Amino acid sequence: MKTVVLITCTKHKHDGTHKAEYLYSASQNFAKYLECARSMVADSDIYVISALYNLIPLNKEIESYDYSLSEKSEQEKCTWGNEVVNQLSGLYNINNTKFVVIADDDYCFALSHNPLFIDMPLKGVGCGPAGYEQLDDYVRKYNLNKSI
Repeated sequence: MKTVVLITCTKHKHDGTHKAEYLYSASQNFAKYLECARSMVADSDIYVISALYNLIPLNKEIESYDYSLSEKSEQEKCTWGNEVVNQLSGLYNINNTKFVVIADDDYCFALSHNPLFIDMPLKGVGCGPAGYEQLDDYVRKYNLNKSI
């Protein structure tokens, strides 16, 4: 089964228009999440999930913004999640792909109402340093299982 990693967008961004990988690198959390994602899959199978832009490849140029999914209603979150799944289904066979979502509960909630095979290593823990150990454990187990 193919694996794709979806990394949450972050509040801290570089100003201006940049490739997504650089735009979000202003955040220590994003840097950690990207490091973990890269230890699991190739860059072509890593995307940023953005409250404003939905699904973003790492090399796509986007403009900095201040917009959050946490401010949205449950219905708006579900609508956003459906948009992301529609984009993913155009890129992958979603029935034969595991999606690892490195994101907080708002993003996990929005995506959990869709027919995806999803692992959410930070669900219930939250983003940031509090979840790093749990994420590292997940990545270790993932890579161990991948090598078997």
